[in-house]
Amino acid sequence: MESRLTFRDRVDICWQKQLRDKYNELGAPDINLSLKRAIVRRVNRKVAEQIILRYEWLGTLPFSCTHYYGLFFGSYCAGVTCSSVGGGGANVYAYKEFGLNSQNEFAYLQRGANVHWSPTGANSKLVSWTCKLLRKDSGAKIIIAYSDSDAGEIGTIYQACSWVYIGKGSSTNQWVSPAGRIYDQKLASNIAKREGIERRDVTKYLKSKGWTEQKSNPKGRYVFVLDTSNKALIERVEKMRKPYPKRGAGETDNAPETNQETGGASPTAPLINQD
Repeated sequence: MESRLTFRDRVDICWQKQLRDKYNELGAPDINLSLKRAIVRRVNRKVAEQIILRYEWLGTLPFSCTHYYGLFFGSYCAGVTCSSVGGGGANVYAYKEFGLNSQNEFAYLQRGANVHWSPTGANSKLVSWTCKLLRKDSGAKIIIAYSDSDAGEIGTIYQACSWVYIGKGSSTNQWVSPAGRIYDQKLASNIAKREGIERRDVTKYLKSKGWTEQKSNPKGRYVFVLDTSNKALIERVEKMRKPYPKRGAGETDNAPETNQETGGASPTAPLINQD
C-alpha cells in the first residue's frame, strides 16, 4: 500500500535522527557520557513513558509490555527499551514459527528510543544489554523486533547488534483514531470495551466516533536468539536468514535507529529508576 493515514508523514530519514536534530539546541546535561560508565538496568513504566512518548515514532506505549530497561549515565536516563514476554503485542502463535513450546519462551521488543544527547554507540549498548538482561529476568529464548519503513527504518541498530533478518511480516488490520494515531485492533477494541461496548458492537462504535480502519505497513522482522545453548533454535533461525535490507541511493541514515514511538518530560530532566 503506497500510503496510509498516520499522524506523521512517511519519512525517508530515520525518525530518531530527525528528533536528534530537532532537540540538539536544547543541549545536554553536564555529565560524563562515556559508554564505559553507562549501565543498563530495569526501570518502571513511568520512567519508560517519559522517553518513549517524546522520542518514538508511533506515539504509544502498549500495556502489553512487561519488561522495561534504561541506559543510565549517573541519574540521567539516555534511552529505554520496552519488551513483552509471552506473546503480548505480537502474533499469539508467533513462538511456534521458531519451534518453541510456550509463549513464555518468546519475547517481543515493542518500543525503544534514545534521547537526543545520547552518545554514539548508546543504542547498540542498550539493545545488547536488553537481550542479556531479558534472558536472565524472563527465561525467554528468542526475541523479535520490527523495522518500519514508514519511520525511515531499515533496522540499522539490529544489524549493528548482529540480529538475524528474516524478511517482512504480513500486513495486519489497524484502527486510526480521529487524532490520526494508529492502534492495532486489539488495543482499539480494548478502548471501546472500557466504555462498556459489547464485542459485537465495537466496530460500529469506533466508526461512529470517527475511527477508520486500514491495513498496516508490512515491517521488516529481526530476531536474536537469547538462549545460546539451544543449538536447534540457532540452526532453525539461520535457515530463515535473509540479506540485510539496505538504503537506496539518496537516503540518509546518520544515526542508529531503534524499533519504532511523542510529548512528555523535558529531554534533559534527570530520570531516576523508580523500581
